[in-house]
Amino acid sequence: MLRAMIVDDEELSVQRLGILLSESGELGLCAAFLNPAEAYEFAKTNPVDVAFLDISMPDIDGMLLSTLLHDLDDSIDIVFVTGHDEYAVQAFDRNALDYLLKPVTAERLSRTLDKIRKRHRTAAAADSSAQVLLFNGLKLYRLERDQVQVKLRSPKTEELFAFLVCKGTVSREEIVDTLWSGLEKNKALKNLNSTLYYIRKAFDNGESDSFLAAGKHEIGIREGALRCDLYEFERLLKQVRQAPEKQADLFRRAEALYAGRLLQGKDYEWAAELARSLERQYIELLEAGARFHIGINKPQQALHYFSEILKLDAMREDIHHEAIRLYAELGRKNEAFRQYRVMEEMLEKELGAQPDPRMKHFITKMGP
Repeated sequence: MLRAMIVDDEELSVQRLGILLSESGELGLCAAFLNPAEAYEFAKTNPVDVAFLDISMPDIDGMLLSTLLHDLDDSIDIVFVTGHDEYAVQAFDRNALDYLLKPVTAERLSRTLDKIRKRHRTAAAADSSAQVLLFNGLKLYRLERDQVQVKLRSPKTEELFAFLVCKGTVSREEIVDTLWSGLEKNKALKNLNSTLYYIRKAFDNGESDSFLAAGKHEIGIREGALRCDLYEFERLLKQVRQAPEKQADLFRRAEALYAGRLLQGKDYEWAAELARSLERQYIELLEAGARFHIGINKPQQALHYFSEILKLDAMREDIHHEAIRLYAELGRKNEAFRQYRVMEEMLEKELGAQPDPRMKHFITKMGP
């Protein structure tokens, strides 16, 4: 998580922004200061990714502090916060990422967070040496001038790599207990070390250490060093909850990422619950997408999302009902009848049940 610092001589402003940042879940607040000189001393010895600076402060104002911070580390993103908009041009002349007017609102802050997210995602992608796709199977690429698909040495090498990508950072003990549970511990640890070697060897450009971190007790994937559809999907799920004004685009992006069940075709017992959880969250996202588009009077797009749900869970009678009603609203009576028959046959075959009488009445009223 990116580290944020707040510097403002007004205590209430510091508290308010700190609460908004905490509620966003996007940034970790590493420090907050009423005194800009103390903030500068802190930044000398502590990493800071984003600094939210009040412009009007005594002795050292936000403009001067931004210069001092960039002298320490020019990668720090500066966001100016002030009660006066006459500083806007001057702020952007200082290469500020954004400019917030007090009182800062959650809606306005979300746009700033979006800028921060895009900036750091681009930087991380530029530094990435590998890409892994976990939805609908397992595909691994080495990133050079072009994508080069990587074939790992054995099924166990693939499983270890997938395990690390899904877990992030995990103890060596948990790895051997999960992947080599039938072996004596010392032999299992030797197998782990040799399998790690083969993962590294698969990247013959020597750059695997840019994403793989193997310590004495833990092994993991370095944050931001690997492009992964799972990581991006999880970020989008969070964004959908936090940025309602941008949901239409977020729904489309999430749908494009979810190409199929996590690690489809891989019989990994440890991944089963994660795959089920992600599918549930994806279905919830599709339903939210459908209802969002109903709310903005776009029934055709809503119907698309309901149809996608039924591809994953054909037993959802309530979603069949929604699709039937939307077909009727769009004047597509034949498709409404067809959807009803599909639901009717499914309920009879799987449950020995009949459709809700209210839906039967709705279909009957439509006429031939």
